[in-house]
Amino acid sequence: MKLREIPACAGKAQSKTNCRKNESAQTLHQYLLTRLGDEKHTTMKIITRSVLVCVLLLTAGISAQKLPGFYNETMNFRIEWKGIRAGDVTMRTRSEGDKFITINARVNSLPVMHGIYYIQGSFAAKWNHVARTPVIAYEEAYQGDTYQRRKFRFAGRSVRVEKNEKRFHELSYPHSNPPKSESNDAADVSISGGYQDLLGAFYYVRSTGRVPKVGEVLRVPVLPAGSRRTLILKVLARETRNDIPFFGTREIIHVRSALADEAKGKGPAMGNVFFNTQSQIDMWITADADFVPVKIWTTMPYLGVANILLEQYSQP
Repeated sequence: MKLREIPACAGKAQSKTNCRKNESAQTLHQYLLTRLGDEKHTTMKIITRSVLVCVLLLTAGISAQKLPGFYNETMNFRIEWKGIRAGDVTMRTRSEGDKFITINARVNSLPVMHGIYYIQGSFAAKWNHVARTPVIAYEEAYQGDTYQRRKFRFAGRSVRVEKNEKRFHELSYPHSNPPKSESNDAADVSISGGYQDLLGAFYYVRSTGRVPKVGEVLRVPVLPAGSRRTLILKVLARETRNDIPFFGTREIIHVRSALADEAKGKGPAMGNVFFNTQSQIDMWITADADFVPVKIWTTMPYLGVANILLEQYSQP
């Protein structure tokens, strides 16, 4: 026998009116469940879209934050001594990823100087421009009868410094072998207090985004040859000149730099930054956001005053 579907209210004692009320209640219940489900789904879609929009806006904002131009720059200088071209200096800096810049510099004396007083050097560093802290650094310098190579590996509150030093018989080049003396050393040096390598210190000062005022004195803890010192920069003047190397007319600040061993109570001495000098180091630096050194002069042993003059400057 084929069974026939019985209506929900058939065979019940309740009235047709009550039956209709129950059916209406069931319909309303189903409607509310469906509506709530749709609203929940819609709400989730709105939340998801809002999150995506926020992420996109944040990403766009981060992308729009441009690095200072001097984190990607090339500088070429000529070294002048007694009116002749005695050598060249090249410095190239490039950004690497989101946090770092790599800096490479080379000092090259021309053959005309080799028979008098030999100067040559290569310097490199990797610097975290977000934390404004050094990562690694390398310094190699010939000066007269001395040779020094330093490797720096920074980690936390200390730096591992490896040194190789030689003393030759001659101030000129080429040097005879074997050297008069040679030594090697390695030590961990505390950098508590924010010590910078020498190349990193240059960008540390520039990264402040402000031009120091006349009379202002800046102090930066540095590690020349792996020794804890303070680089002291004093702003002597600010003026607009029309004899600025490469740029022509430009407003500049005149800065004088020296090193001090403040831990031992010793005040500013000579320059002695990358090379030993017999006077403090004077600089003209552009009084703008790029803070470009355009002229550097100091007194060198056996040679007298040497001028380093900007010839080319570019930001790719």
